[in-house]
Amino acid sequence: MFRSDCHIHTVFSPDGNQTPEQMLKAAAEARLTEITVTEHCECNGNAALPDGETPWPDLDVKSYTETFEKLKEISPIKINIGIELGQATQGKEYAAKMTAAYNWDFILGSLHNMRNELDFYYIDYKGKDLKKLFSEYFSQLYETVSFGGFSSLSHLYYPVRYIYRAGMSVDMSLFDEQIYAVLELCAKKDIGLEINTSALNDKYGDFVPGLKYAAMFKDLGGKIVTVGSDAHRTDKVGLGIDKAYEMIKQAGFFEVATFEKQIPVFHKI
Repeated sequence: MFRSDCHIHTVFSPDGNQTPEQMLKAAAEARLTEITVTEHCECNGNAALPDGETPWPDLDVKSYTETFEKLKEISPIKINIGIELGQATQGKEYAAKMTAAYNWDFILGSLHNMRNELDFYYIDYKGKDLKKLFSEYFSQLYETVSFGGFSSLSHLYYPVRYIYRAGMSVDMSLFDEQIYAVLELCAKKDIGLEINTSALNDKYGDFVPGLKYAAMFKDLGGKIVTVGSDAHRTDKVGLGIDKAYEMIKQAGFFEVATFEKQIPVFHKI
């Protein structure tokens, strides 16, 4: 059975924990068919870090790509080389520079912070108006999809990860109209939708997005679905891939996509 993880980070990402070799070994042990490595590329630099936080260096594209090109030659499983392009509309020139820096297989589009705000990881959610926060988030996410330049949209409602860790919750159905607009635009632009499995071992404990929104994407004409663990450690590689495939089938998709040179390749599941 085909099994692929399309969202993996190594020490080439500032928040990565393990070497490429360690993550590749973990992927083989998890019986994955192939992986796509998606190191961080934050287009707004360190603008979303709080004072005193260690700055993130720019992605070393040369070292990163050369390392994985060499690993491809000895790897027991297929390797695709990509990036996670964060906040492209907050640094459009840098986004263009980085997307042109290498013939990437795959580009994930992400929104880790809103304009002039901290990364969602650092926000204190106590006392926050979550309805206002998510309304603005989806507005800027729509802007991100409009700008485009990526293969698949990552973690559709990313902030929920940290809201649940703070012991709070939010009803996503309050934002159905905005989510509908984002997914409709993805479908029209042939941008994929990522099913992110990272929350399965977290307090939230569900895919992002879940069945409701995967099915909505299908109904809107979406054709491309990718699945990724968002692993930063070896024990997370391949997390929940099989369960995600079952959910995708319930949503009406019977193929999952990977990308080669930013062209989707479909695999029956």
